[in-house]
Amino acid sequence: MITLFQITGSSSFAARAALECAGAEYEVVDVHPRRRDEAPGFAEANPLGRVPALSEGDVRLAETGAILLWIGDRFPEAHLAPQIGTTARADHYRWVTWCANTLHVGWWPVMASFYFAEDEAARAAVEARGRDNILRAGTHLESRLEDREWLVGDSLGVSDIYAYMLVGWANYCDDLTLGGSAVAAHYARVAAVPGVARARELDDLDERFMRHHPELRGGKPLD
Repeated sequence: MITLFQITGSSSFAARAALECAGAEYEVVDVHPRRRDEAPGFAEANPLGRVPALSEGDVRLAETGAILLWIGDRFPEAHLAPQIGTTARADHYRWVTWCANTLHVGWWPVMASFYFAEDEAARAAVEARGRDNILRAGTHLESRLEDREWLVGDSLGVSDIYAYMLVGWANYCDDLTLGGSAVAAHYARVAAVPGVARARELDDLDERFMRHHPELRGGKPLD
């Protein structure tokens, strides 16, 4: 049985949505943001104590991008990853990695500037530079999606799920929108996929789906 370790409303969402789209049988262990060491099996899945993490048999996985790549291969019948050896497969690696290394990482200075600076002026500078970088990433994503419905190939893939979540994080920033009409259309398209919608429902998330607050779980107080 696959076990997904998650904090509701965090980047775990992409992993859960991919599992739902794959039709996977899995169980969820909700990790308390303040008591992570209490989640059974979590330390073995990811000794760094970060979510998402995943286990199945001898498999122990951490990092959102790695988990999504694994899900794409673990469930080939779901067609969430192109066939190995094809040009589309190369694009698949590229866009999952871009989401992880550029778009995902790019949000940290914007949403958590306190990790990078202590005084208010320095934090404001970090956030401003972060906003510039994340907007450039949105422009790059827009150019990819201008003449296509999906990031890779002709159907939904794990890179689309990852990008959907990361684009949605802009909902929690004032006056910040990634990309233009092509990104907006892609966001709506992925949001309507049954597996993605089911993941939002299972985690009791609103239409913006991203509710990463340490004291909350899906908008409800943590016990």
